[in-house]
Amino acid sequence: MVPFRERELTGVIVEELPAPPLASTRPIRELLDETPIFSDALLRLTRWVAEYYFCSWGEVLKAALPPGMVPPRSTLVRLLREPSPEERSILERRSPKRAALLSLLQQHGSPLSLRYLARQLHSESLSAQLQALEQQGYIALQTQSPTTPRPRQIRALEPSPDLRLDPAHFQTVAEELQRRSPAQARLLNVVYTYALQHGTAMPLREALHQSRVSSTTAHLLVRRGYLQETIHEESPRESENHELSLAERNELELSLSREQDYAVRRIHEALDSYAPKVFLLRGVTGSGKTLVYMHAIRKALEQGRGALVLVPEISLTPQLIDRFRAAFPERIAIMHSRMSASERFHAWRAIRMGHVSIVLGARSAVFAPLPRIGLLIVDEEHEPSYKQDDPAPRYHARDCAVMRAHMERAIAILGSATPSLESMFNAQVGKYHLLELKQRADGAQLPTIRVIDIRQGRQAQRIRGPFSHELIEAIRQRLENRQGIILFHNRRGFARWLQCPDCGYVPTCAHCSVSLTYHKVSRLLRCHYCGFAIPLLEDCPQCGNPHLSEVGTGTQRVEEEVAAALYPTVQYRIERMDTDTTTRRGAHRRLLHRFARGEIHILVGTQMVAKGLDLPHVTLVGIINADLQLFIPDFRSAERAFQLFTQVAGRAGRRSDTPGEVFLQTAYPDHPAIIAVQTGNEELFYHDELQHRKTALYPPFTRFVVVEISGADEEKVHQHAHFFAGCIPAHPAVLKLGPAIPTITLIRNRYRRVIILKNLKHLDPAAHHLQAVLRTAYSTYRHKHGITSIRVAINVDAYGML
Repeated sequence: MVPFRERELTGVIVEELPAPPLASTRPIRELLDETPIFSDALLRLTRWVAEYYFCSWGEVLKAALPPGMVPPRSTLVRLLREPSPEERSILERRSPKRAALLSLLQQHGSPLSLRYLARQLHSESLSAQLQALEQQGYIALQTQSPTTPRPRQIRALEPSPDLRLDPAHFQTVAEELQRRSPAQARLLNVVYTYALQHGTAMPLREALHQSRVSSTTAHLLVRRGYLQETIHEESPRESENHELSLAERNELELSLSREQDYAVRRIHEALDSYAPKVFLLRGVTGSGKTLVYMHAIRKALEQGRGALVLVPEISLTPQLIDRFRAAFPERIAIMHSRMSASERFHAWRAIRMGHVSIVLGARSAVFAPLPRIGLLIVDEEHEPSYKQDDPAPRYHARDCAVMRAHMERAIAILGSATPSLESMFNAQVGKYHLLELKQRADGAQLPTIRVIDIRQGRQAQRIRGPFSHELIEAIRQRLENRQGIILFHNRRGFARWLQCPDCGYVPTCAHCSVSLTYHKVSRLLRCHYCGFAIPLLEDCPQCGNPHLSEVGTGTQRVEEEVAAALYPTVQYRIERMDTDTTTRRGAHRRLLHRFARGEIHILVGTQMVAKGLDLPHVTLVGIINADLQLFIPDFRSAERAFQLFTQVAGRAGRRSDTPGEVFLQTAYPDHPAIIAVQTGNEELFYHDELQHRKTALYPPFTRFVVVEISGADEEKVHQHAHFFAGCIPAHPAVLKLGPAIPTITLIRNRYRRVIILKNLKHLDPAAHHLQAVLRTAYSTYRHKHGITSIRVAINVDAYGML
């Protein structure tokens, strides 16, 4: 903690100098940590991120720590031992707040709440002091509820005493029920078995879940005297136990295919060498890449080293967590943004203290303080969600993982069915070692892909709403066979926008230059950039027309239209999986559980359903409108379309006994990305796309840098964009384009202009010239023109400029 003018701020000590650089340097107010919170390797990594992605080191260090770093306010602090006079003297000199905290605990002689200690010491946060004292063995932390709530009461079932004490009588009753009511027999068997194994009553919810019966069945058995209903307190983990795991088994018990075995042996050899190496694991969907990861992790654990697994989407974590926990119980920590600040703090602390060996998380987990890391795995390495766009640091987690593996002499595995062009190019030039899995595991075949030309379909009147007749018939057939169906549409909401058919008025966001998306369920018009929303308009505010047309299709409309198209088909259930339906805690897991159990028959979703899900009963995938992805104004649009369609198609037919089928609807069946998906000719697509990129000077042949200038005054933004462009020095390795007006000129009340820089890699392999150009331009601009109302954001290796 250091004094900064009239405030106290926290900082991170990264280096010690023999003497202060200035005589006026003020002394450190207090040392908060007894031991460093960053290892030398993490300090080197964060320094590299700051230099390469052109941001401050402090911004990266802050991003590498869990938000707040604050334990819950309901924590109790208990004194374990008193400091000796010598220890107290050192504490009072180096950490007076720590010494005062121990004095309070000694005076009271009983555990004190964190809230009370913070109030007595006039401090907002004591987390650093508590961590240091806990590590030194002075105190222990224990968590209690802020108020003591009543224990939650739950209903439970147990066999009647005469059945429990007389197995022969139970057998007679069970056989009789099996003949008369199999559902009752099933429930009785489940409850009886649970009572034998656990010696206690079985929670009603879990009993109904496992036996797949309704509460009516339970009431009948209670009324007949075979079961007894009791009330008891719920244990802390009981609320989770009723949910079936999304993992089918411990996958480490499965035998490896020849391709998997070869990949595992190569990775094991690299781990044994203790030398850094990067593998690109390219395997078709369903080829068993996760099993290769597990064998690699097991090897790293045997060596006493840790493993870090990155996933791009939170929606992927429930199934992956279950699969990894089945293989490595009690050794995994989870880190992602949907966790509360308290949960992330405790996970971070458990990792730092060496209590876990495996970390599974999203982008920010690349900074997890895992000691002795031996393996870094980036699953679905092509995903753009690994790139942080705003705020700084604007890092790419995949590239950071590769750099961390190099710095810590570890192995990095980049896995994907559709690797990015950058990774494929690195494999071609020898930077990465390519491993391939060309066959699906379990002898399953890749799905048959049928491309439906919706132009011809409309001419032949074989299109109903967004669906072709062929897709509707395929859905009906799968419903009859009780098989799972995924319908993919990468746009949420009901309609893209509303429009007045008379005057052409379109409702737009008050804070962004975009139209508002119509959400029918909530009856709102919502901006997907800033969250601004207004109630559904009853009539046109310009001309008064009471009828506004719904333009375009979102997942809500797909859900409604498929129900209308299937009417009067009965006994099926449709659900959506997008950011609108998964905001609540645990929503991903609940949806996937129900879909895996067959309680949901049709799952409509955005790209959340496109990757990572291993659901054996899914045999049909429908891509409702492929053209949404094909013509985004971005040089990566064809690559992203190919990857997205291949990934979502790979959800179908993942078992040998259930072949899969994919219907891809498009008005452009001759587009190279569509042809590559249908034919599976990935090599031709990659070759052609690389040639286009080379001609146009795009990645992987250049570094693509976007400099965004933004502010509330459009004229000033335009002016300062030209000021900044004029400050960029000429260099043969750096090409400058712009300033230009981006597609979306206003976001969150800030106008935008962009400058594009292309850094030629063959002239600047390590980006040293690019960094020098950016430093010169930024410092010159700040010195000559910089004002607080104009913000400059520099995005190195940007993934878009919309």
